Amino acid sequence: MAEDPAPQQAQGNINVHNQSVSIQPVPEFNPDAEVGTSLATRWNTWIEDFEMFVIASGIQDKKQKRALLLYQAGSRVREIFQQLTETGTDKDYNVAKAKLKDHFEPQKNRRYEVFKFREAKQEPNETLDQFHTRLRSLAQTCTFADADFEIEQQIIMAGTSSRIRKKALRDPTYILKDILVDGRRDEQSAYQAQDIEAKDPKYDNLNEVKSKQQCHFCGGSYPHKRTCPAKGKDCHKCGKQNHFVKVCRGKPKREQKESKRSINPLKITNSDSDSSSDDYFYAVKSNKTPKVRVTVCKHSFDATIDTGATINVIDKTTFDRMDGVELKKTNIKAFANNAQEPVKFQGKFEATIETRKRVAVATFYVAQMPDSGNLISATTAQDLGLISLHINKVSKSKDAKIDKMLSKHAKVFSGLGKLKDEKVKLNIDQSQQPKAQPQRRIPYHICEKVTCALEELEKDDIIERVPENQPTPWVSPILAVPKKDGNVRICVDMRQANEAIKLVRHPIPTVEDISLELNGAKWFSKLDLSQAYHQLELDEASRYITISLLN
Repeated sequence: MAEDPAPQQAQGNINVHNQSVSIQPVPEFNPDAEVGTSLATRWNTWIEDFEMFVIASGIQDKKQKRALLLYQAGSRVREIFQQLTETGTDKDYNVAKAKLKDHFEPQKNRRYEVFKFREAKQEPNETLDQFHTRLRSLAQTCTFADADFEIEQQIIMAGTSSRIRKKALRDPTYILKDILVDGRRDEQSAYQAQDIEAKDPKYDNLNEVKSKQQCHFCGGSYPHKRTCPAKGKDCHKCGKQNHFVKVCRGKPKREQKESKRSINPLKITNSDSDSSSDDYFYAVKSNKTPKVRVTVCKHSFDATIDTGATINVIDKTTFDRMDGVELKKTNIKAFANNAQEPVKFQGKFEATIETRKRVAVATFYVAQMPDSGNLISATTAQDLGLISLHINKVSKSKDAKIDKMLSKHAKVFSGLGKLKDEKVKLNIDQSQQPKAQPQRRIPYHICEKVTCALEELEKDDIIERVPENQPTPWVSPILAVPKKDGNVRICVDMRQANEAIKLVRHPIPTVEDISLELNGAKWFSKLDLSQAYHQLELDEASRYITISLLN
């Protein structure tokens, strides 16, 4: 009796109940592939697939398993394996597998695996069980001490269910097991409710109700909760009021005749400036607008003189005709009338500007708009002698009653005042270790100004000299800040000393409280205290913490 031939195990064909089952071999492993997972994670996944393939194929011979491992892994893995030492004999399958694992395992970056775990978020169409399975797979390479707790936290923070998140934050006993049960219930009930509420498609058009209508004035949804946003606004297309351009049905307004003057205000904001206020200048266009022929960088062009302008503007067309001009970056912004977006500038440059009679140096800002016109500011026009200002008289009237009051109470309105019968006491924390900081160097060119400022403060009795024998546990350095008028402002760096000051909190009255107290009042006075901070005298017992070291 002849024996049945052995099945072709190496080719992945096995016989189960006389039925031939074809098993696809695992693909080659590419250790150089740039994918989202780490090398160690990909190798562990591949070796699991390979061993399942071996078991399903019925291969039990260790020599055959080792050969199949190196063959299926691919040529790149075989190159790595040949460089390893103590890889065993041809029959040592477990040794070969362990050597490859030891090679790929050190390349696992635990910090990166944890980062991937923290970045995982539940997708909109992903069920909670699917998200949980994905997190469980990611947690295997993170070596968490308590994987269930970390998965629970990630579901709470990155899950799509707001109800589960709120319940978990409210109930500390709400653990992962409860979260999964509730999540399945929510998803099942949502699916069932959607199935119940589903409409028959043939009735969709009959039952469709347009819940929101479009406003004919602003283009938004109607009715409005408040006043229509287009009320009182001008249309930039037709020039009429109470509607926006996107719903305008009128014809574009005609260009105004040249004889009619049009004023286009531009709001100028300079981020380099110390002031928080905004400047405005007006470009006046009419047939009577003064224009002048000027030469900048050997190129002549016509420019409009605007006595209300604060900057010189050159359009893109004019600038492109100039050769060899390098632009510098600028942060200045100009807003045209009723415009939401600022006028864009390519940059700025400084150059000489010439007329037939005079030459001046000015800064020019280059607008990105072509053929928008060139503008000469009032300052530049004055330097070129194009305009002159004549001040006939400056009058300042005062009420006779005010003059009488100032004369009668001259002491009150002269010098620096001081709060009477009250001194400021600081609550100093004595447990804090005193800190004596060294003096900070003051630039030599402002030393004389600093000395004058300190003498002025001492003369006004704002500061005083410390007695020679008095200890100085707390010392803070001074800072000299230049002012726009050329003088300096003396400041003290009290940050470390402030750490020892105990805060005393007082309730701040609201506007309603003040309004009730002012009920029935007829006369109101506005007082502006000069250097109000220096008008509060510091108690003698609190002065030692405010000592500054001066040279």
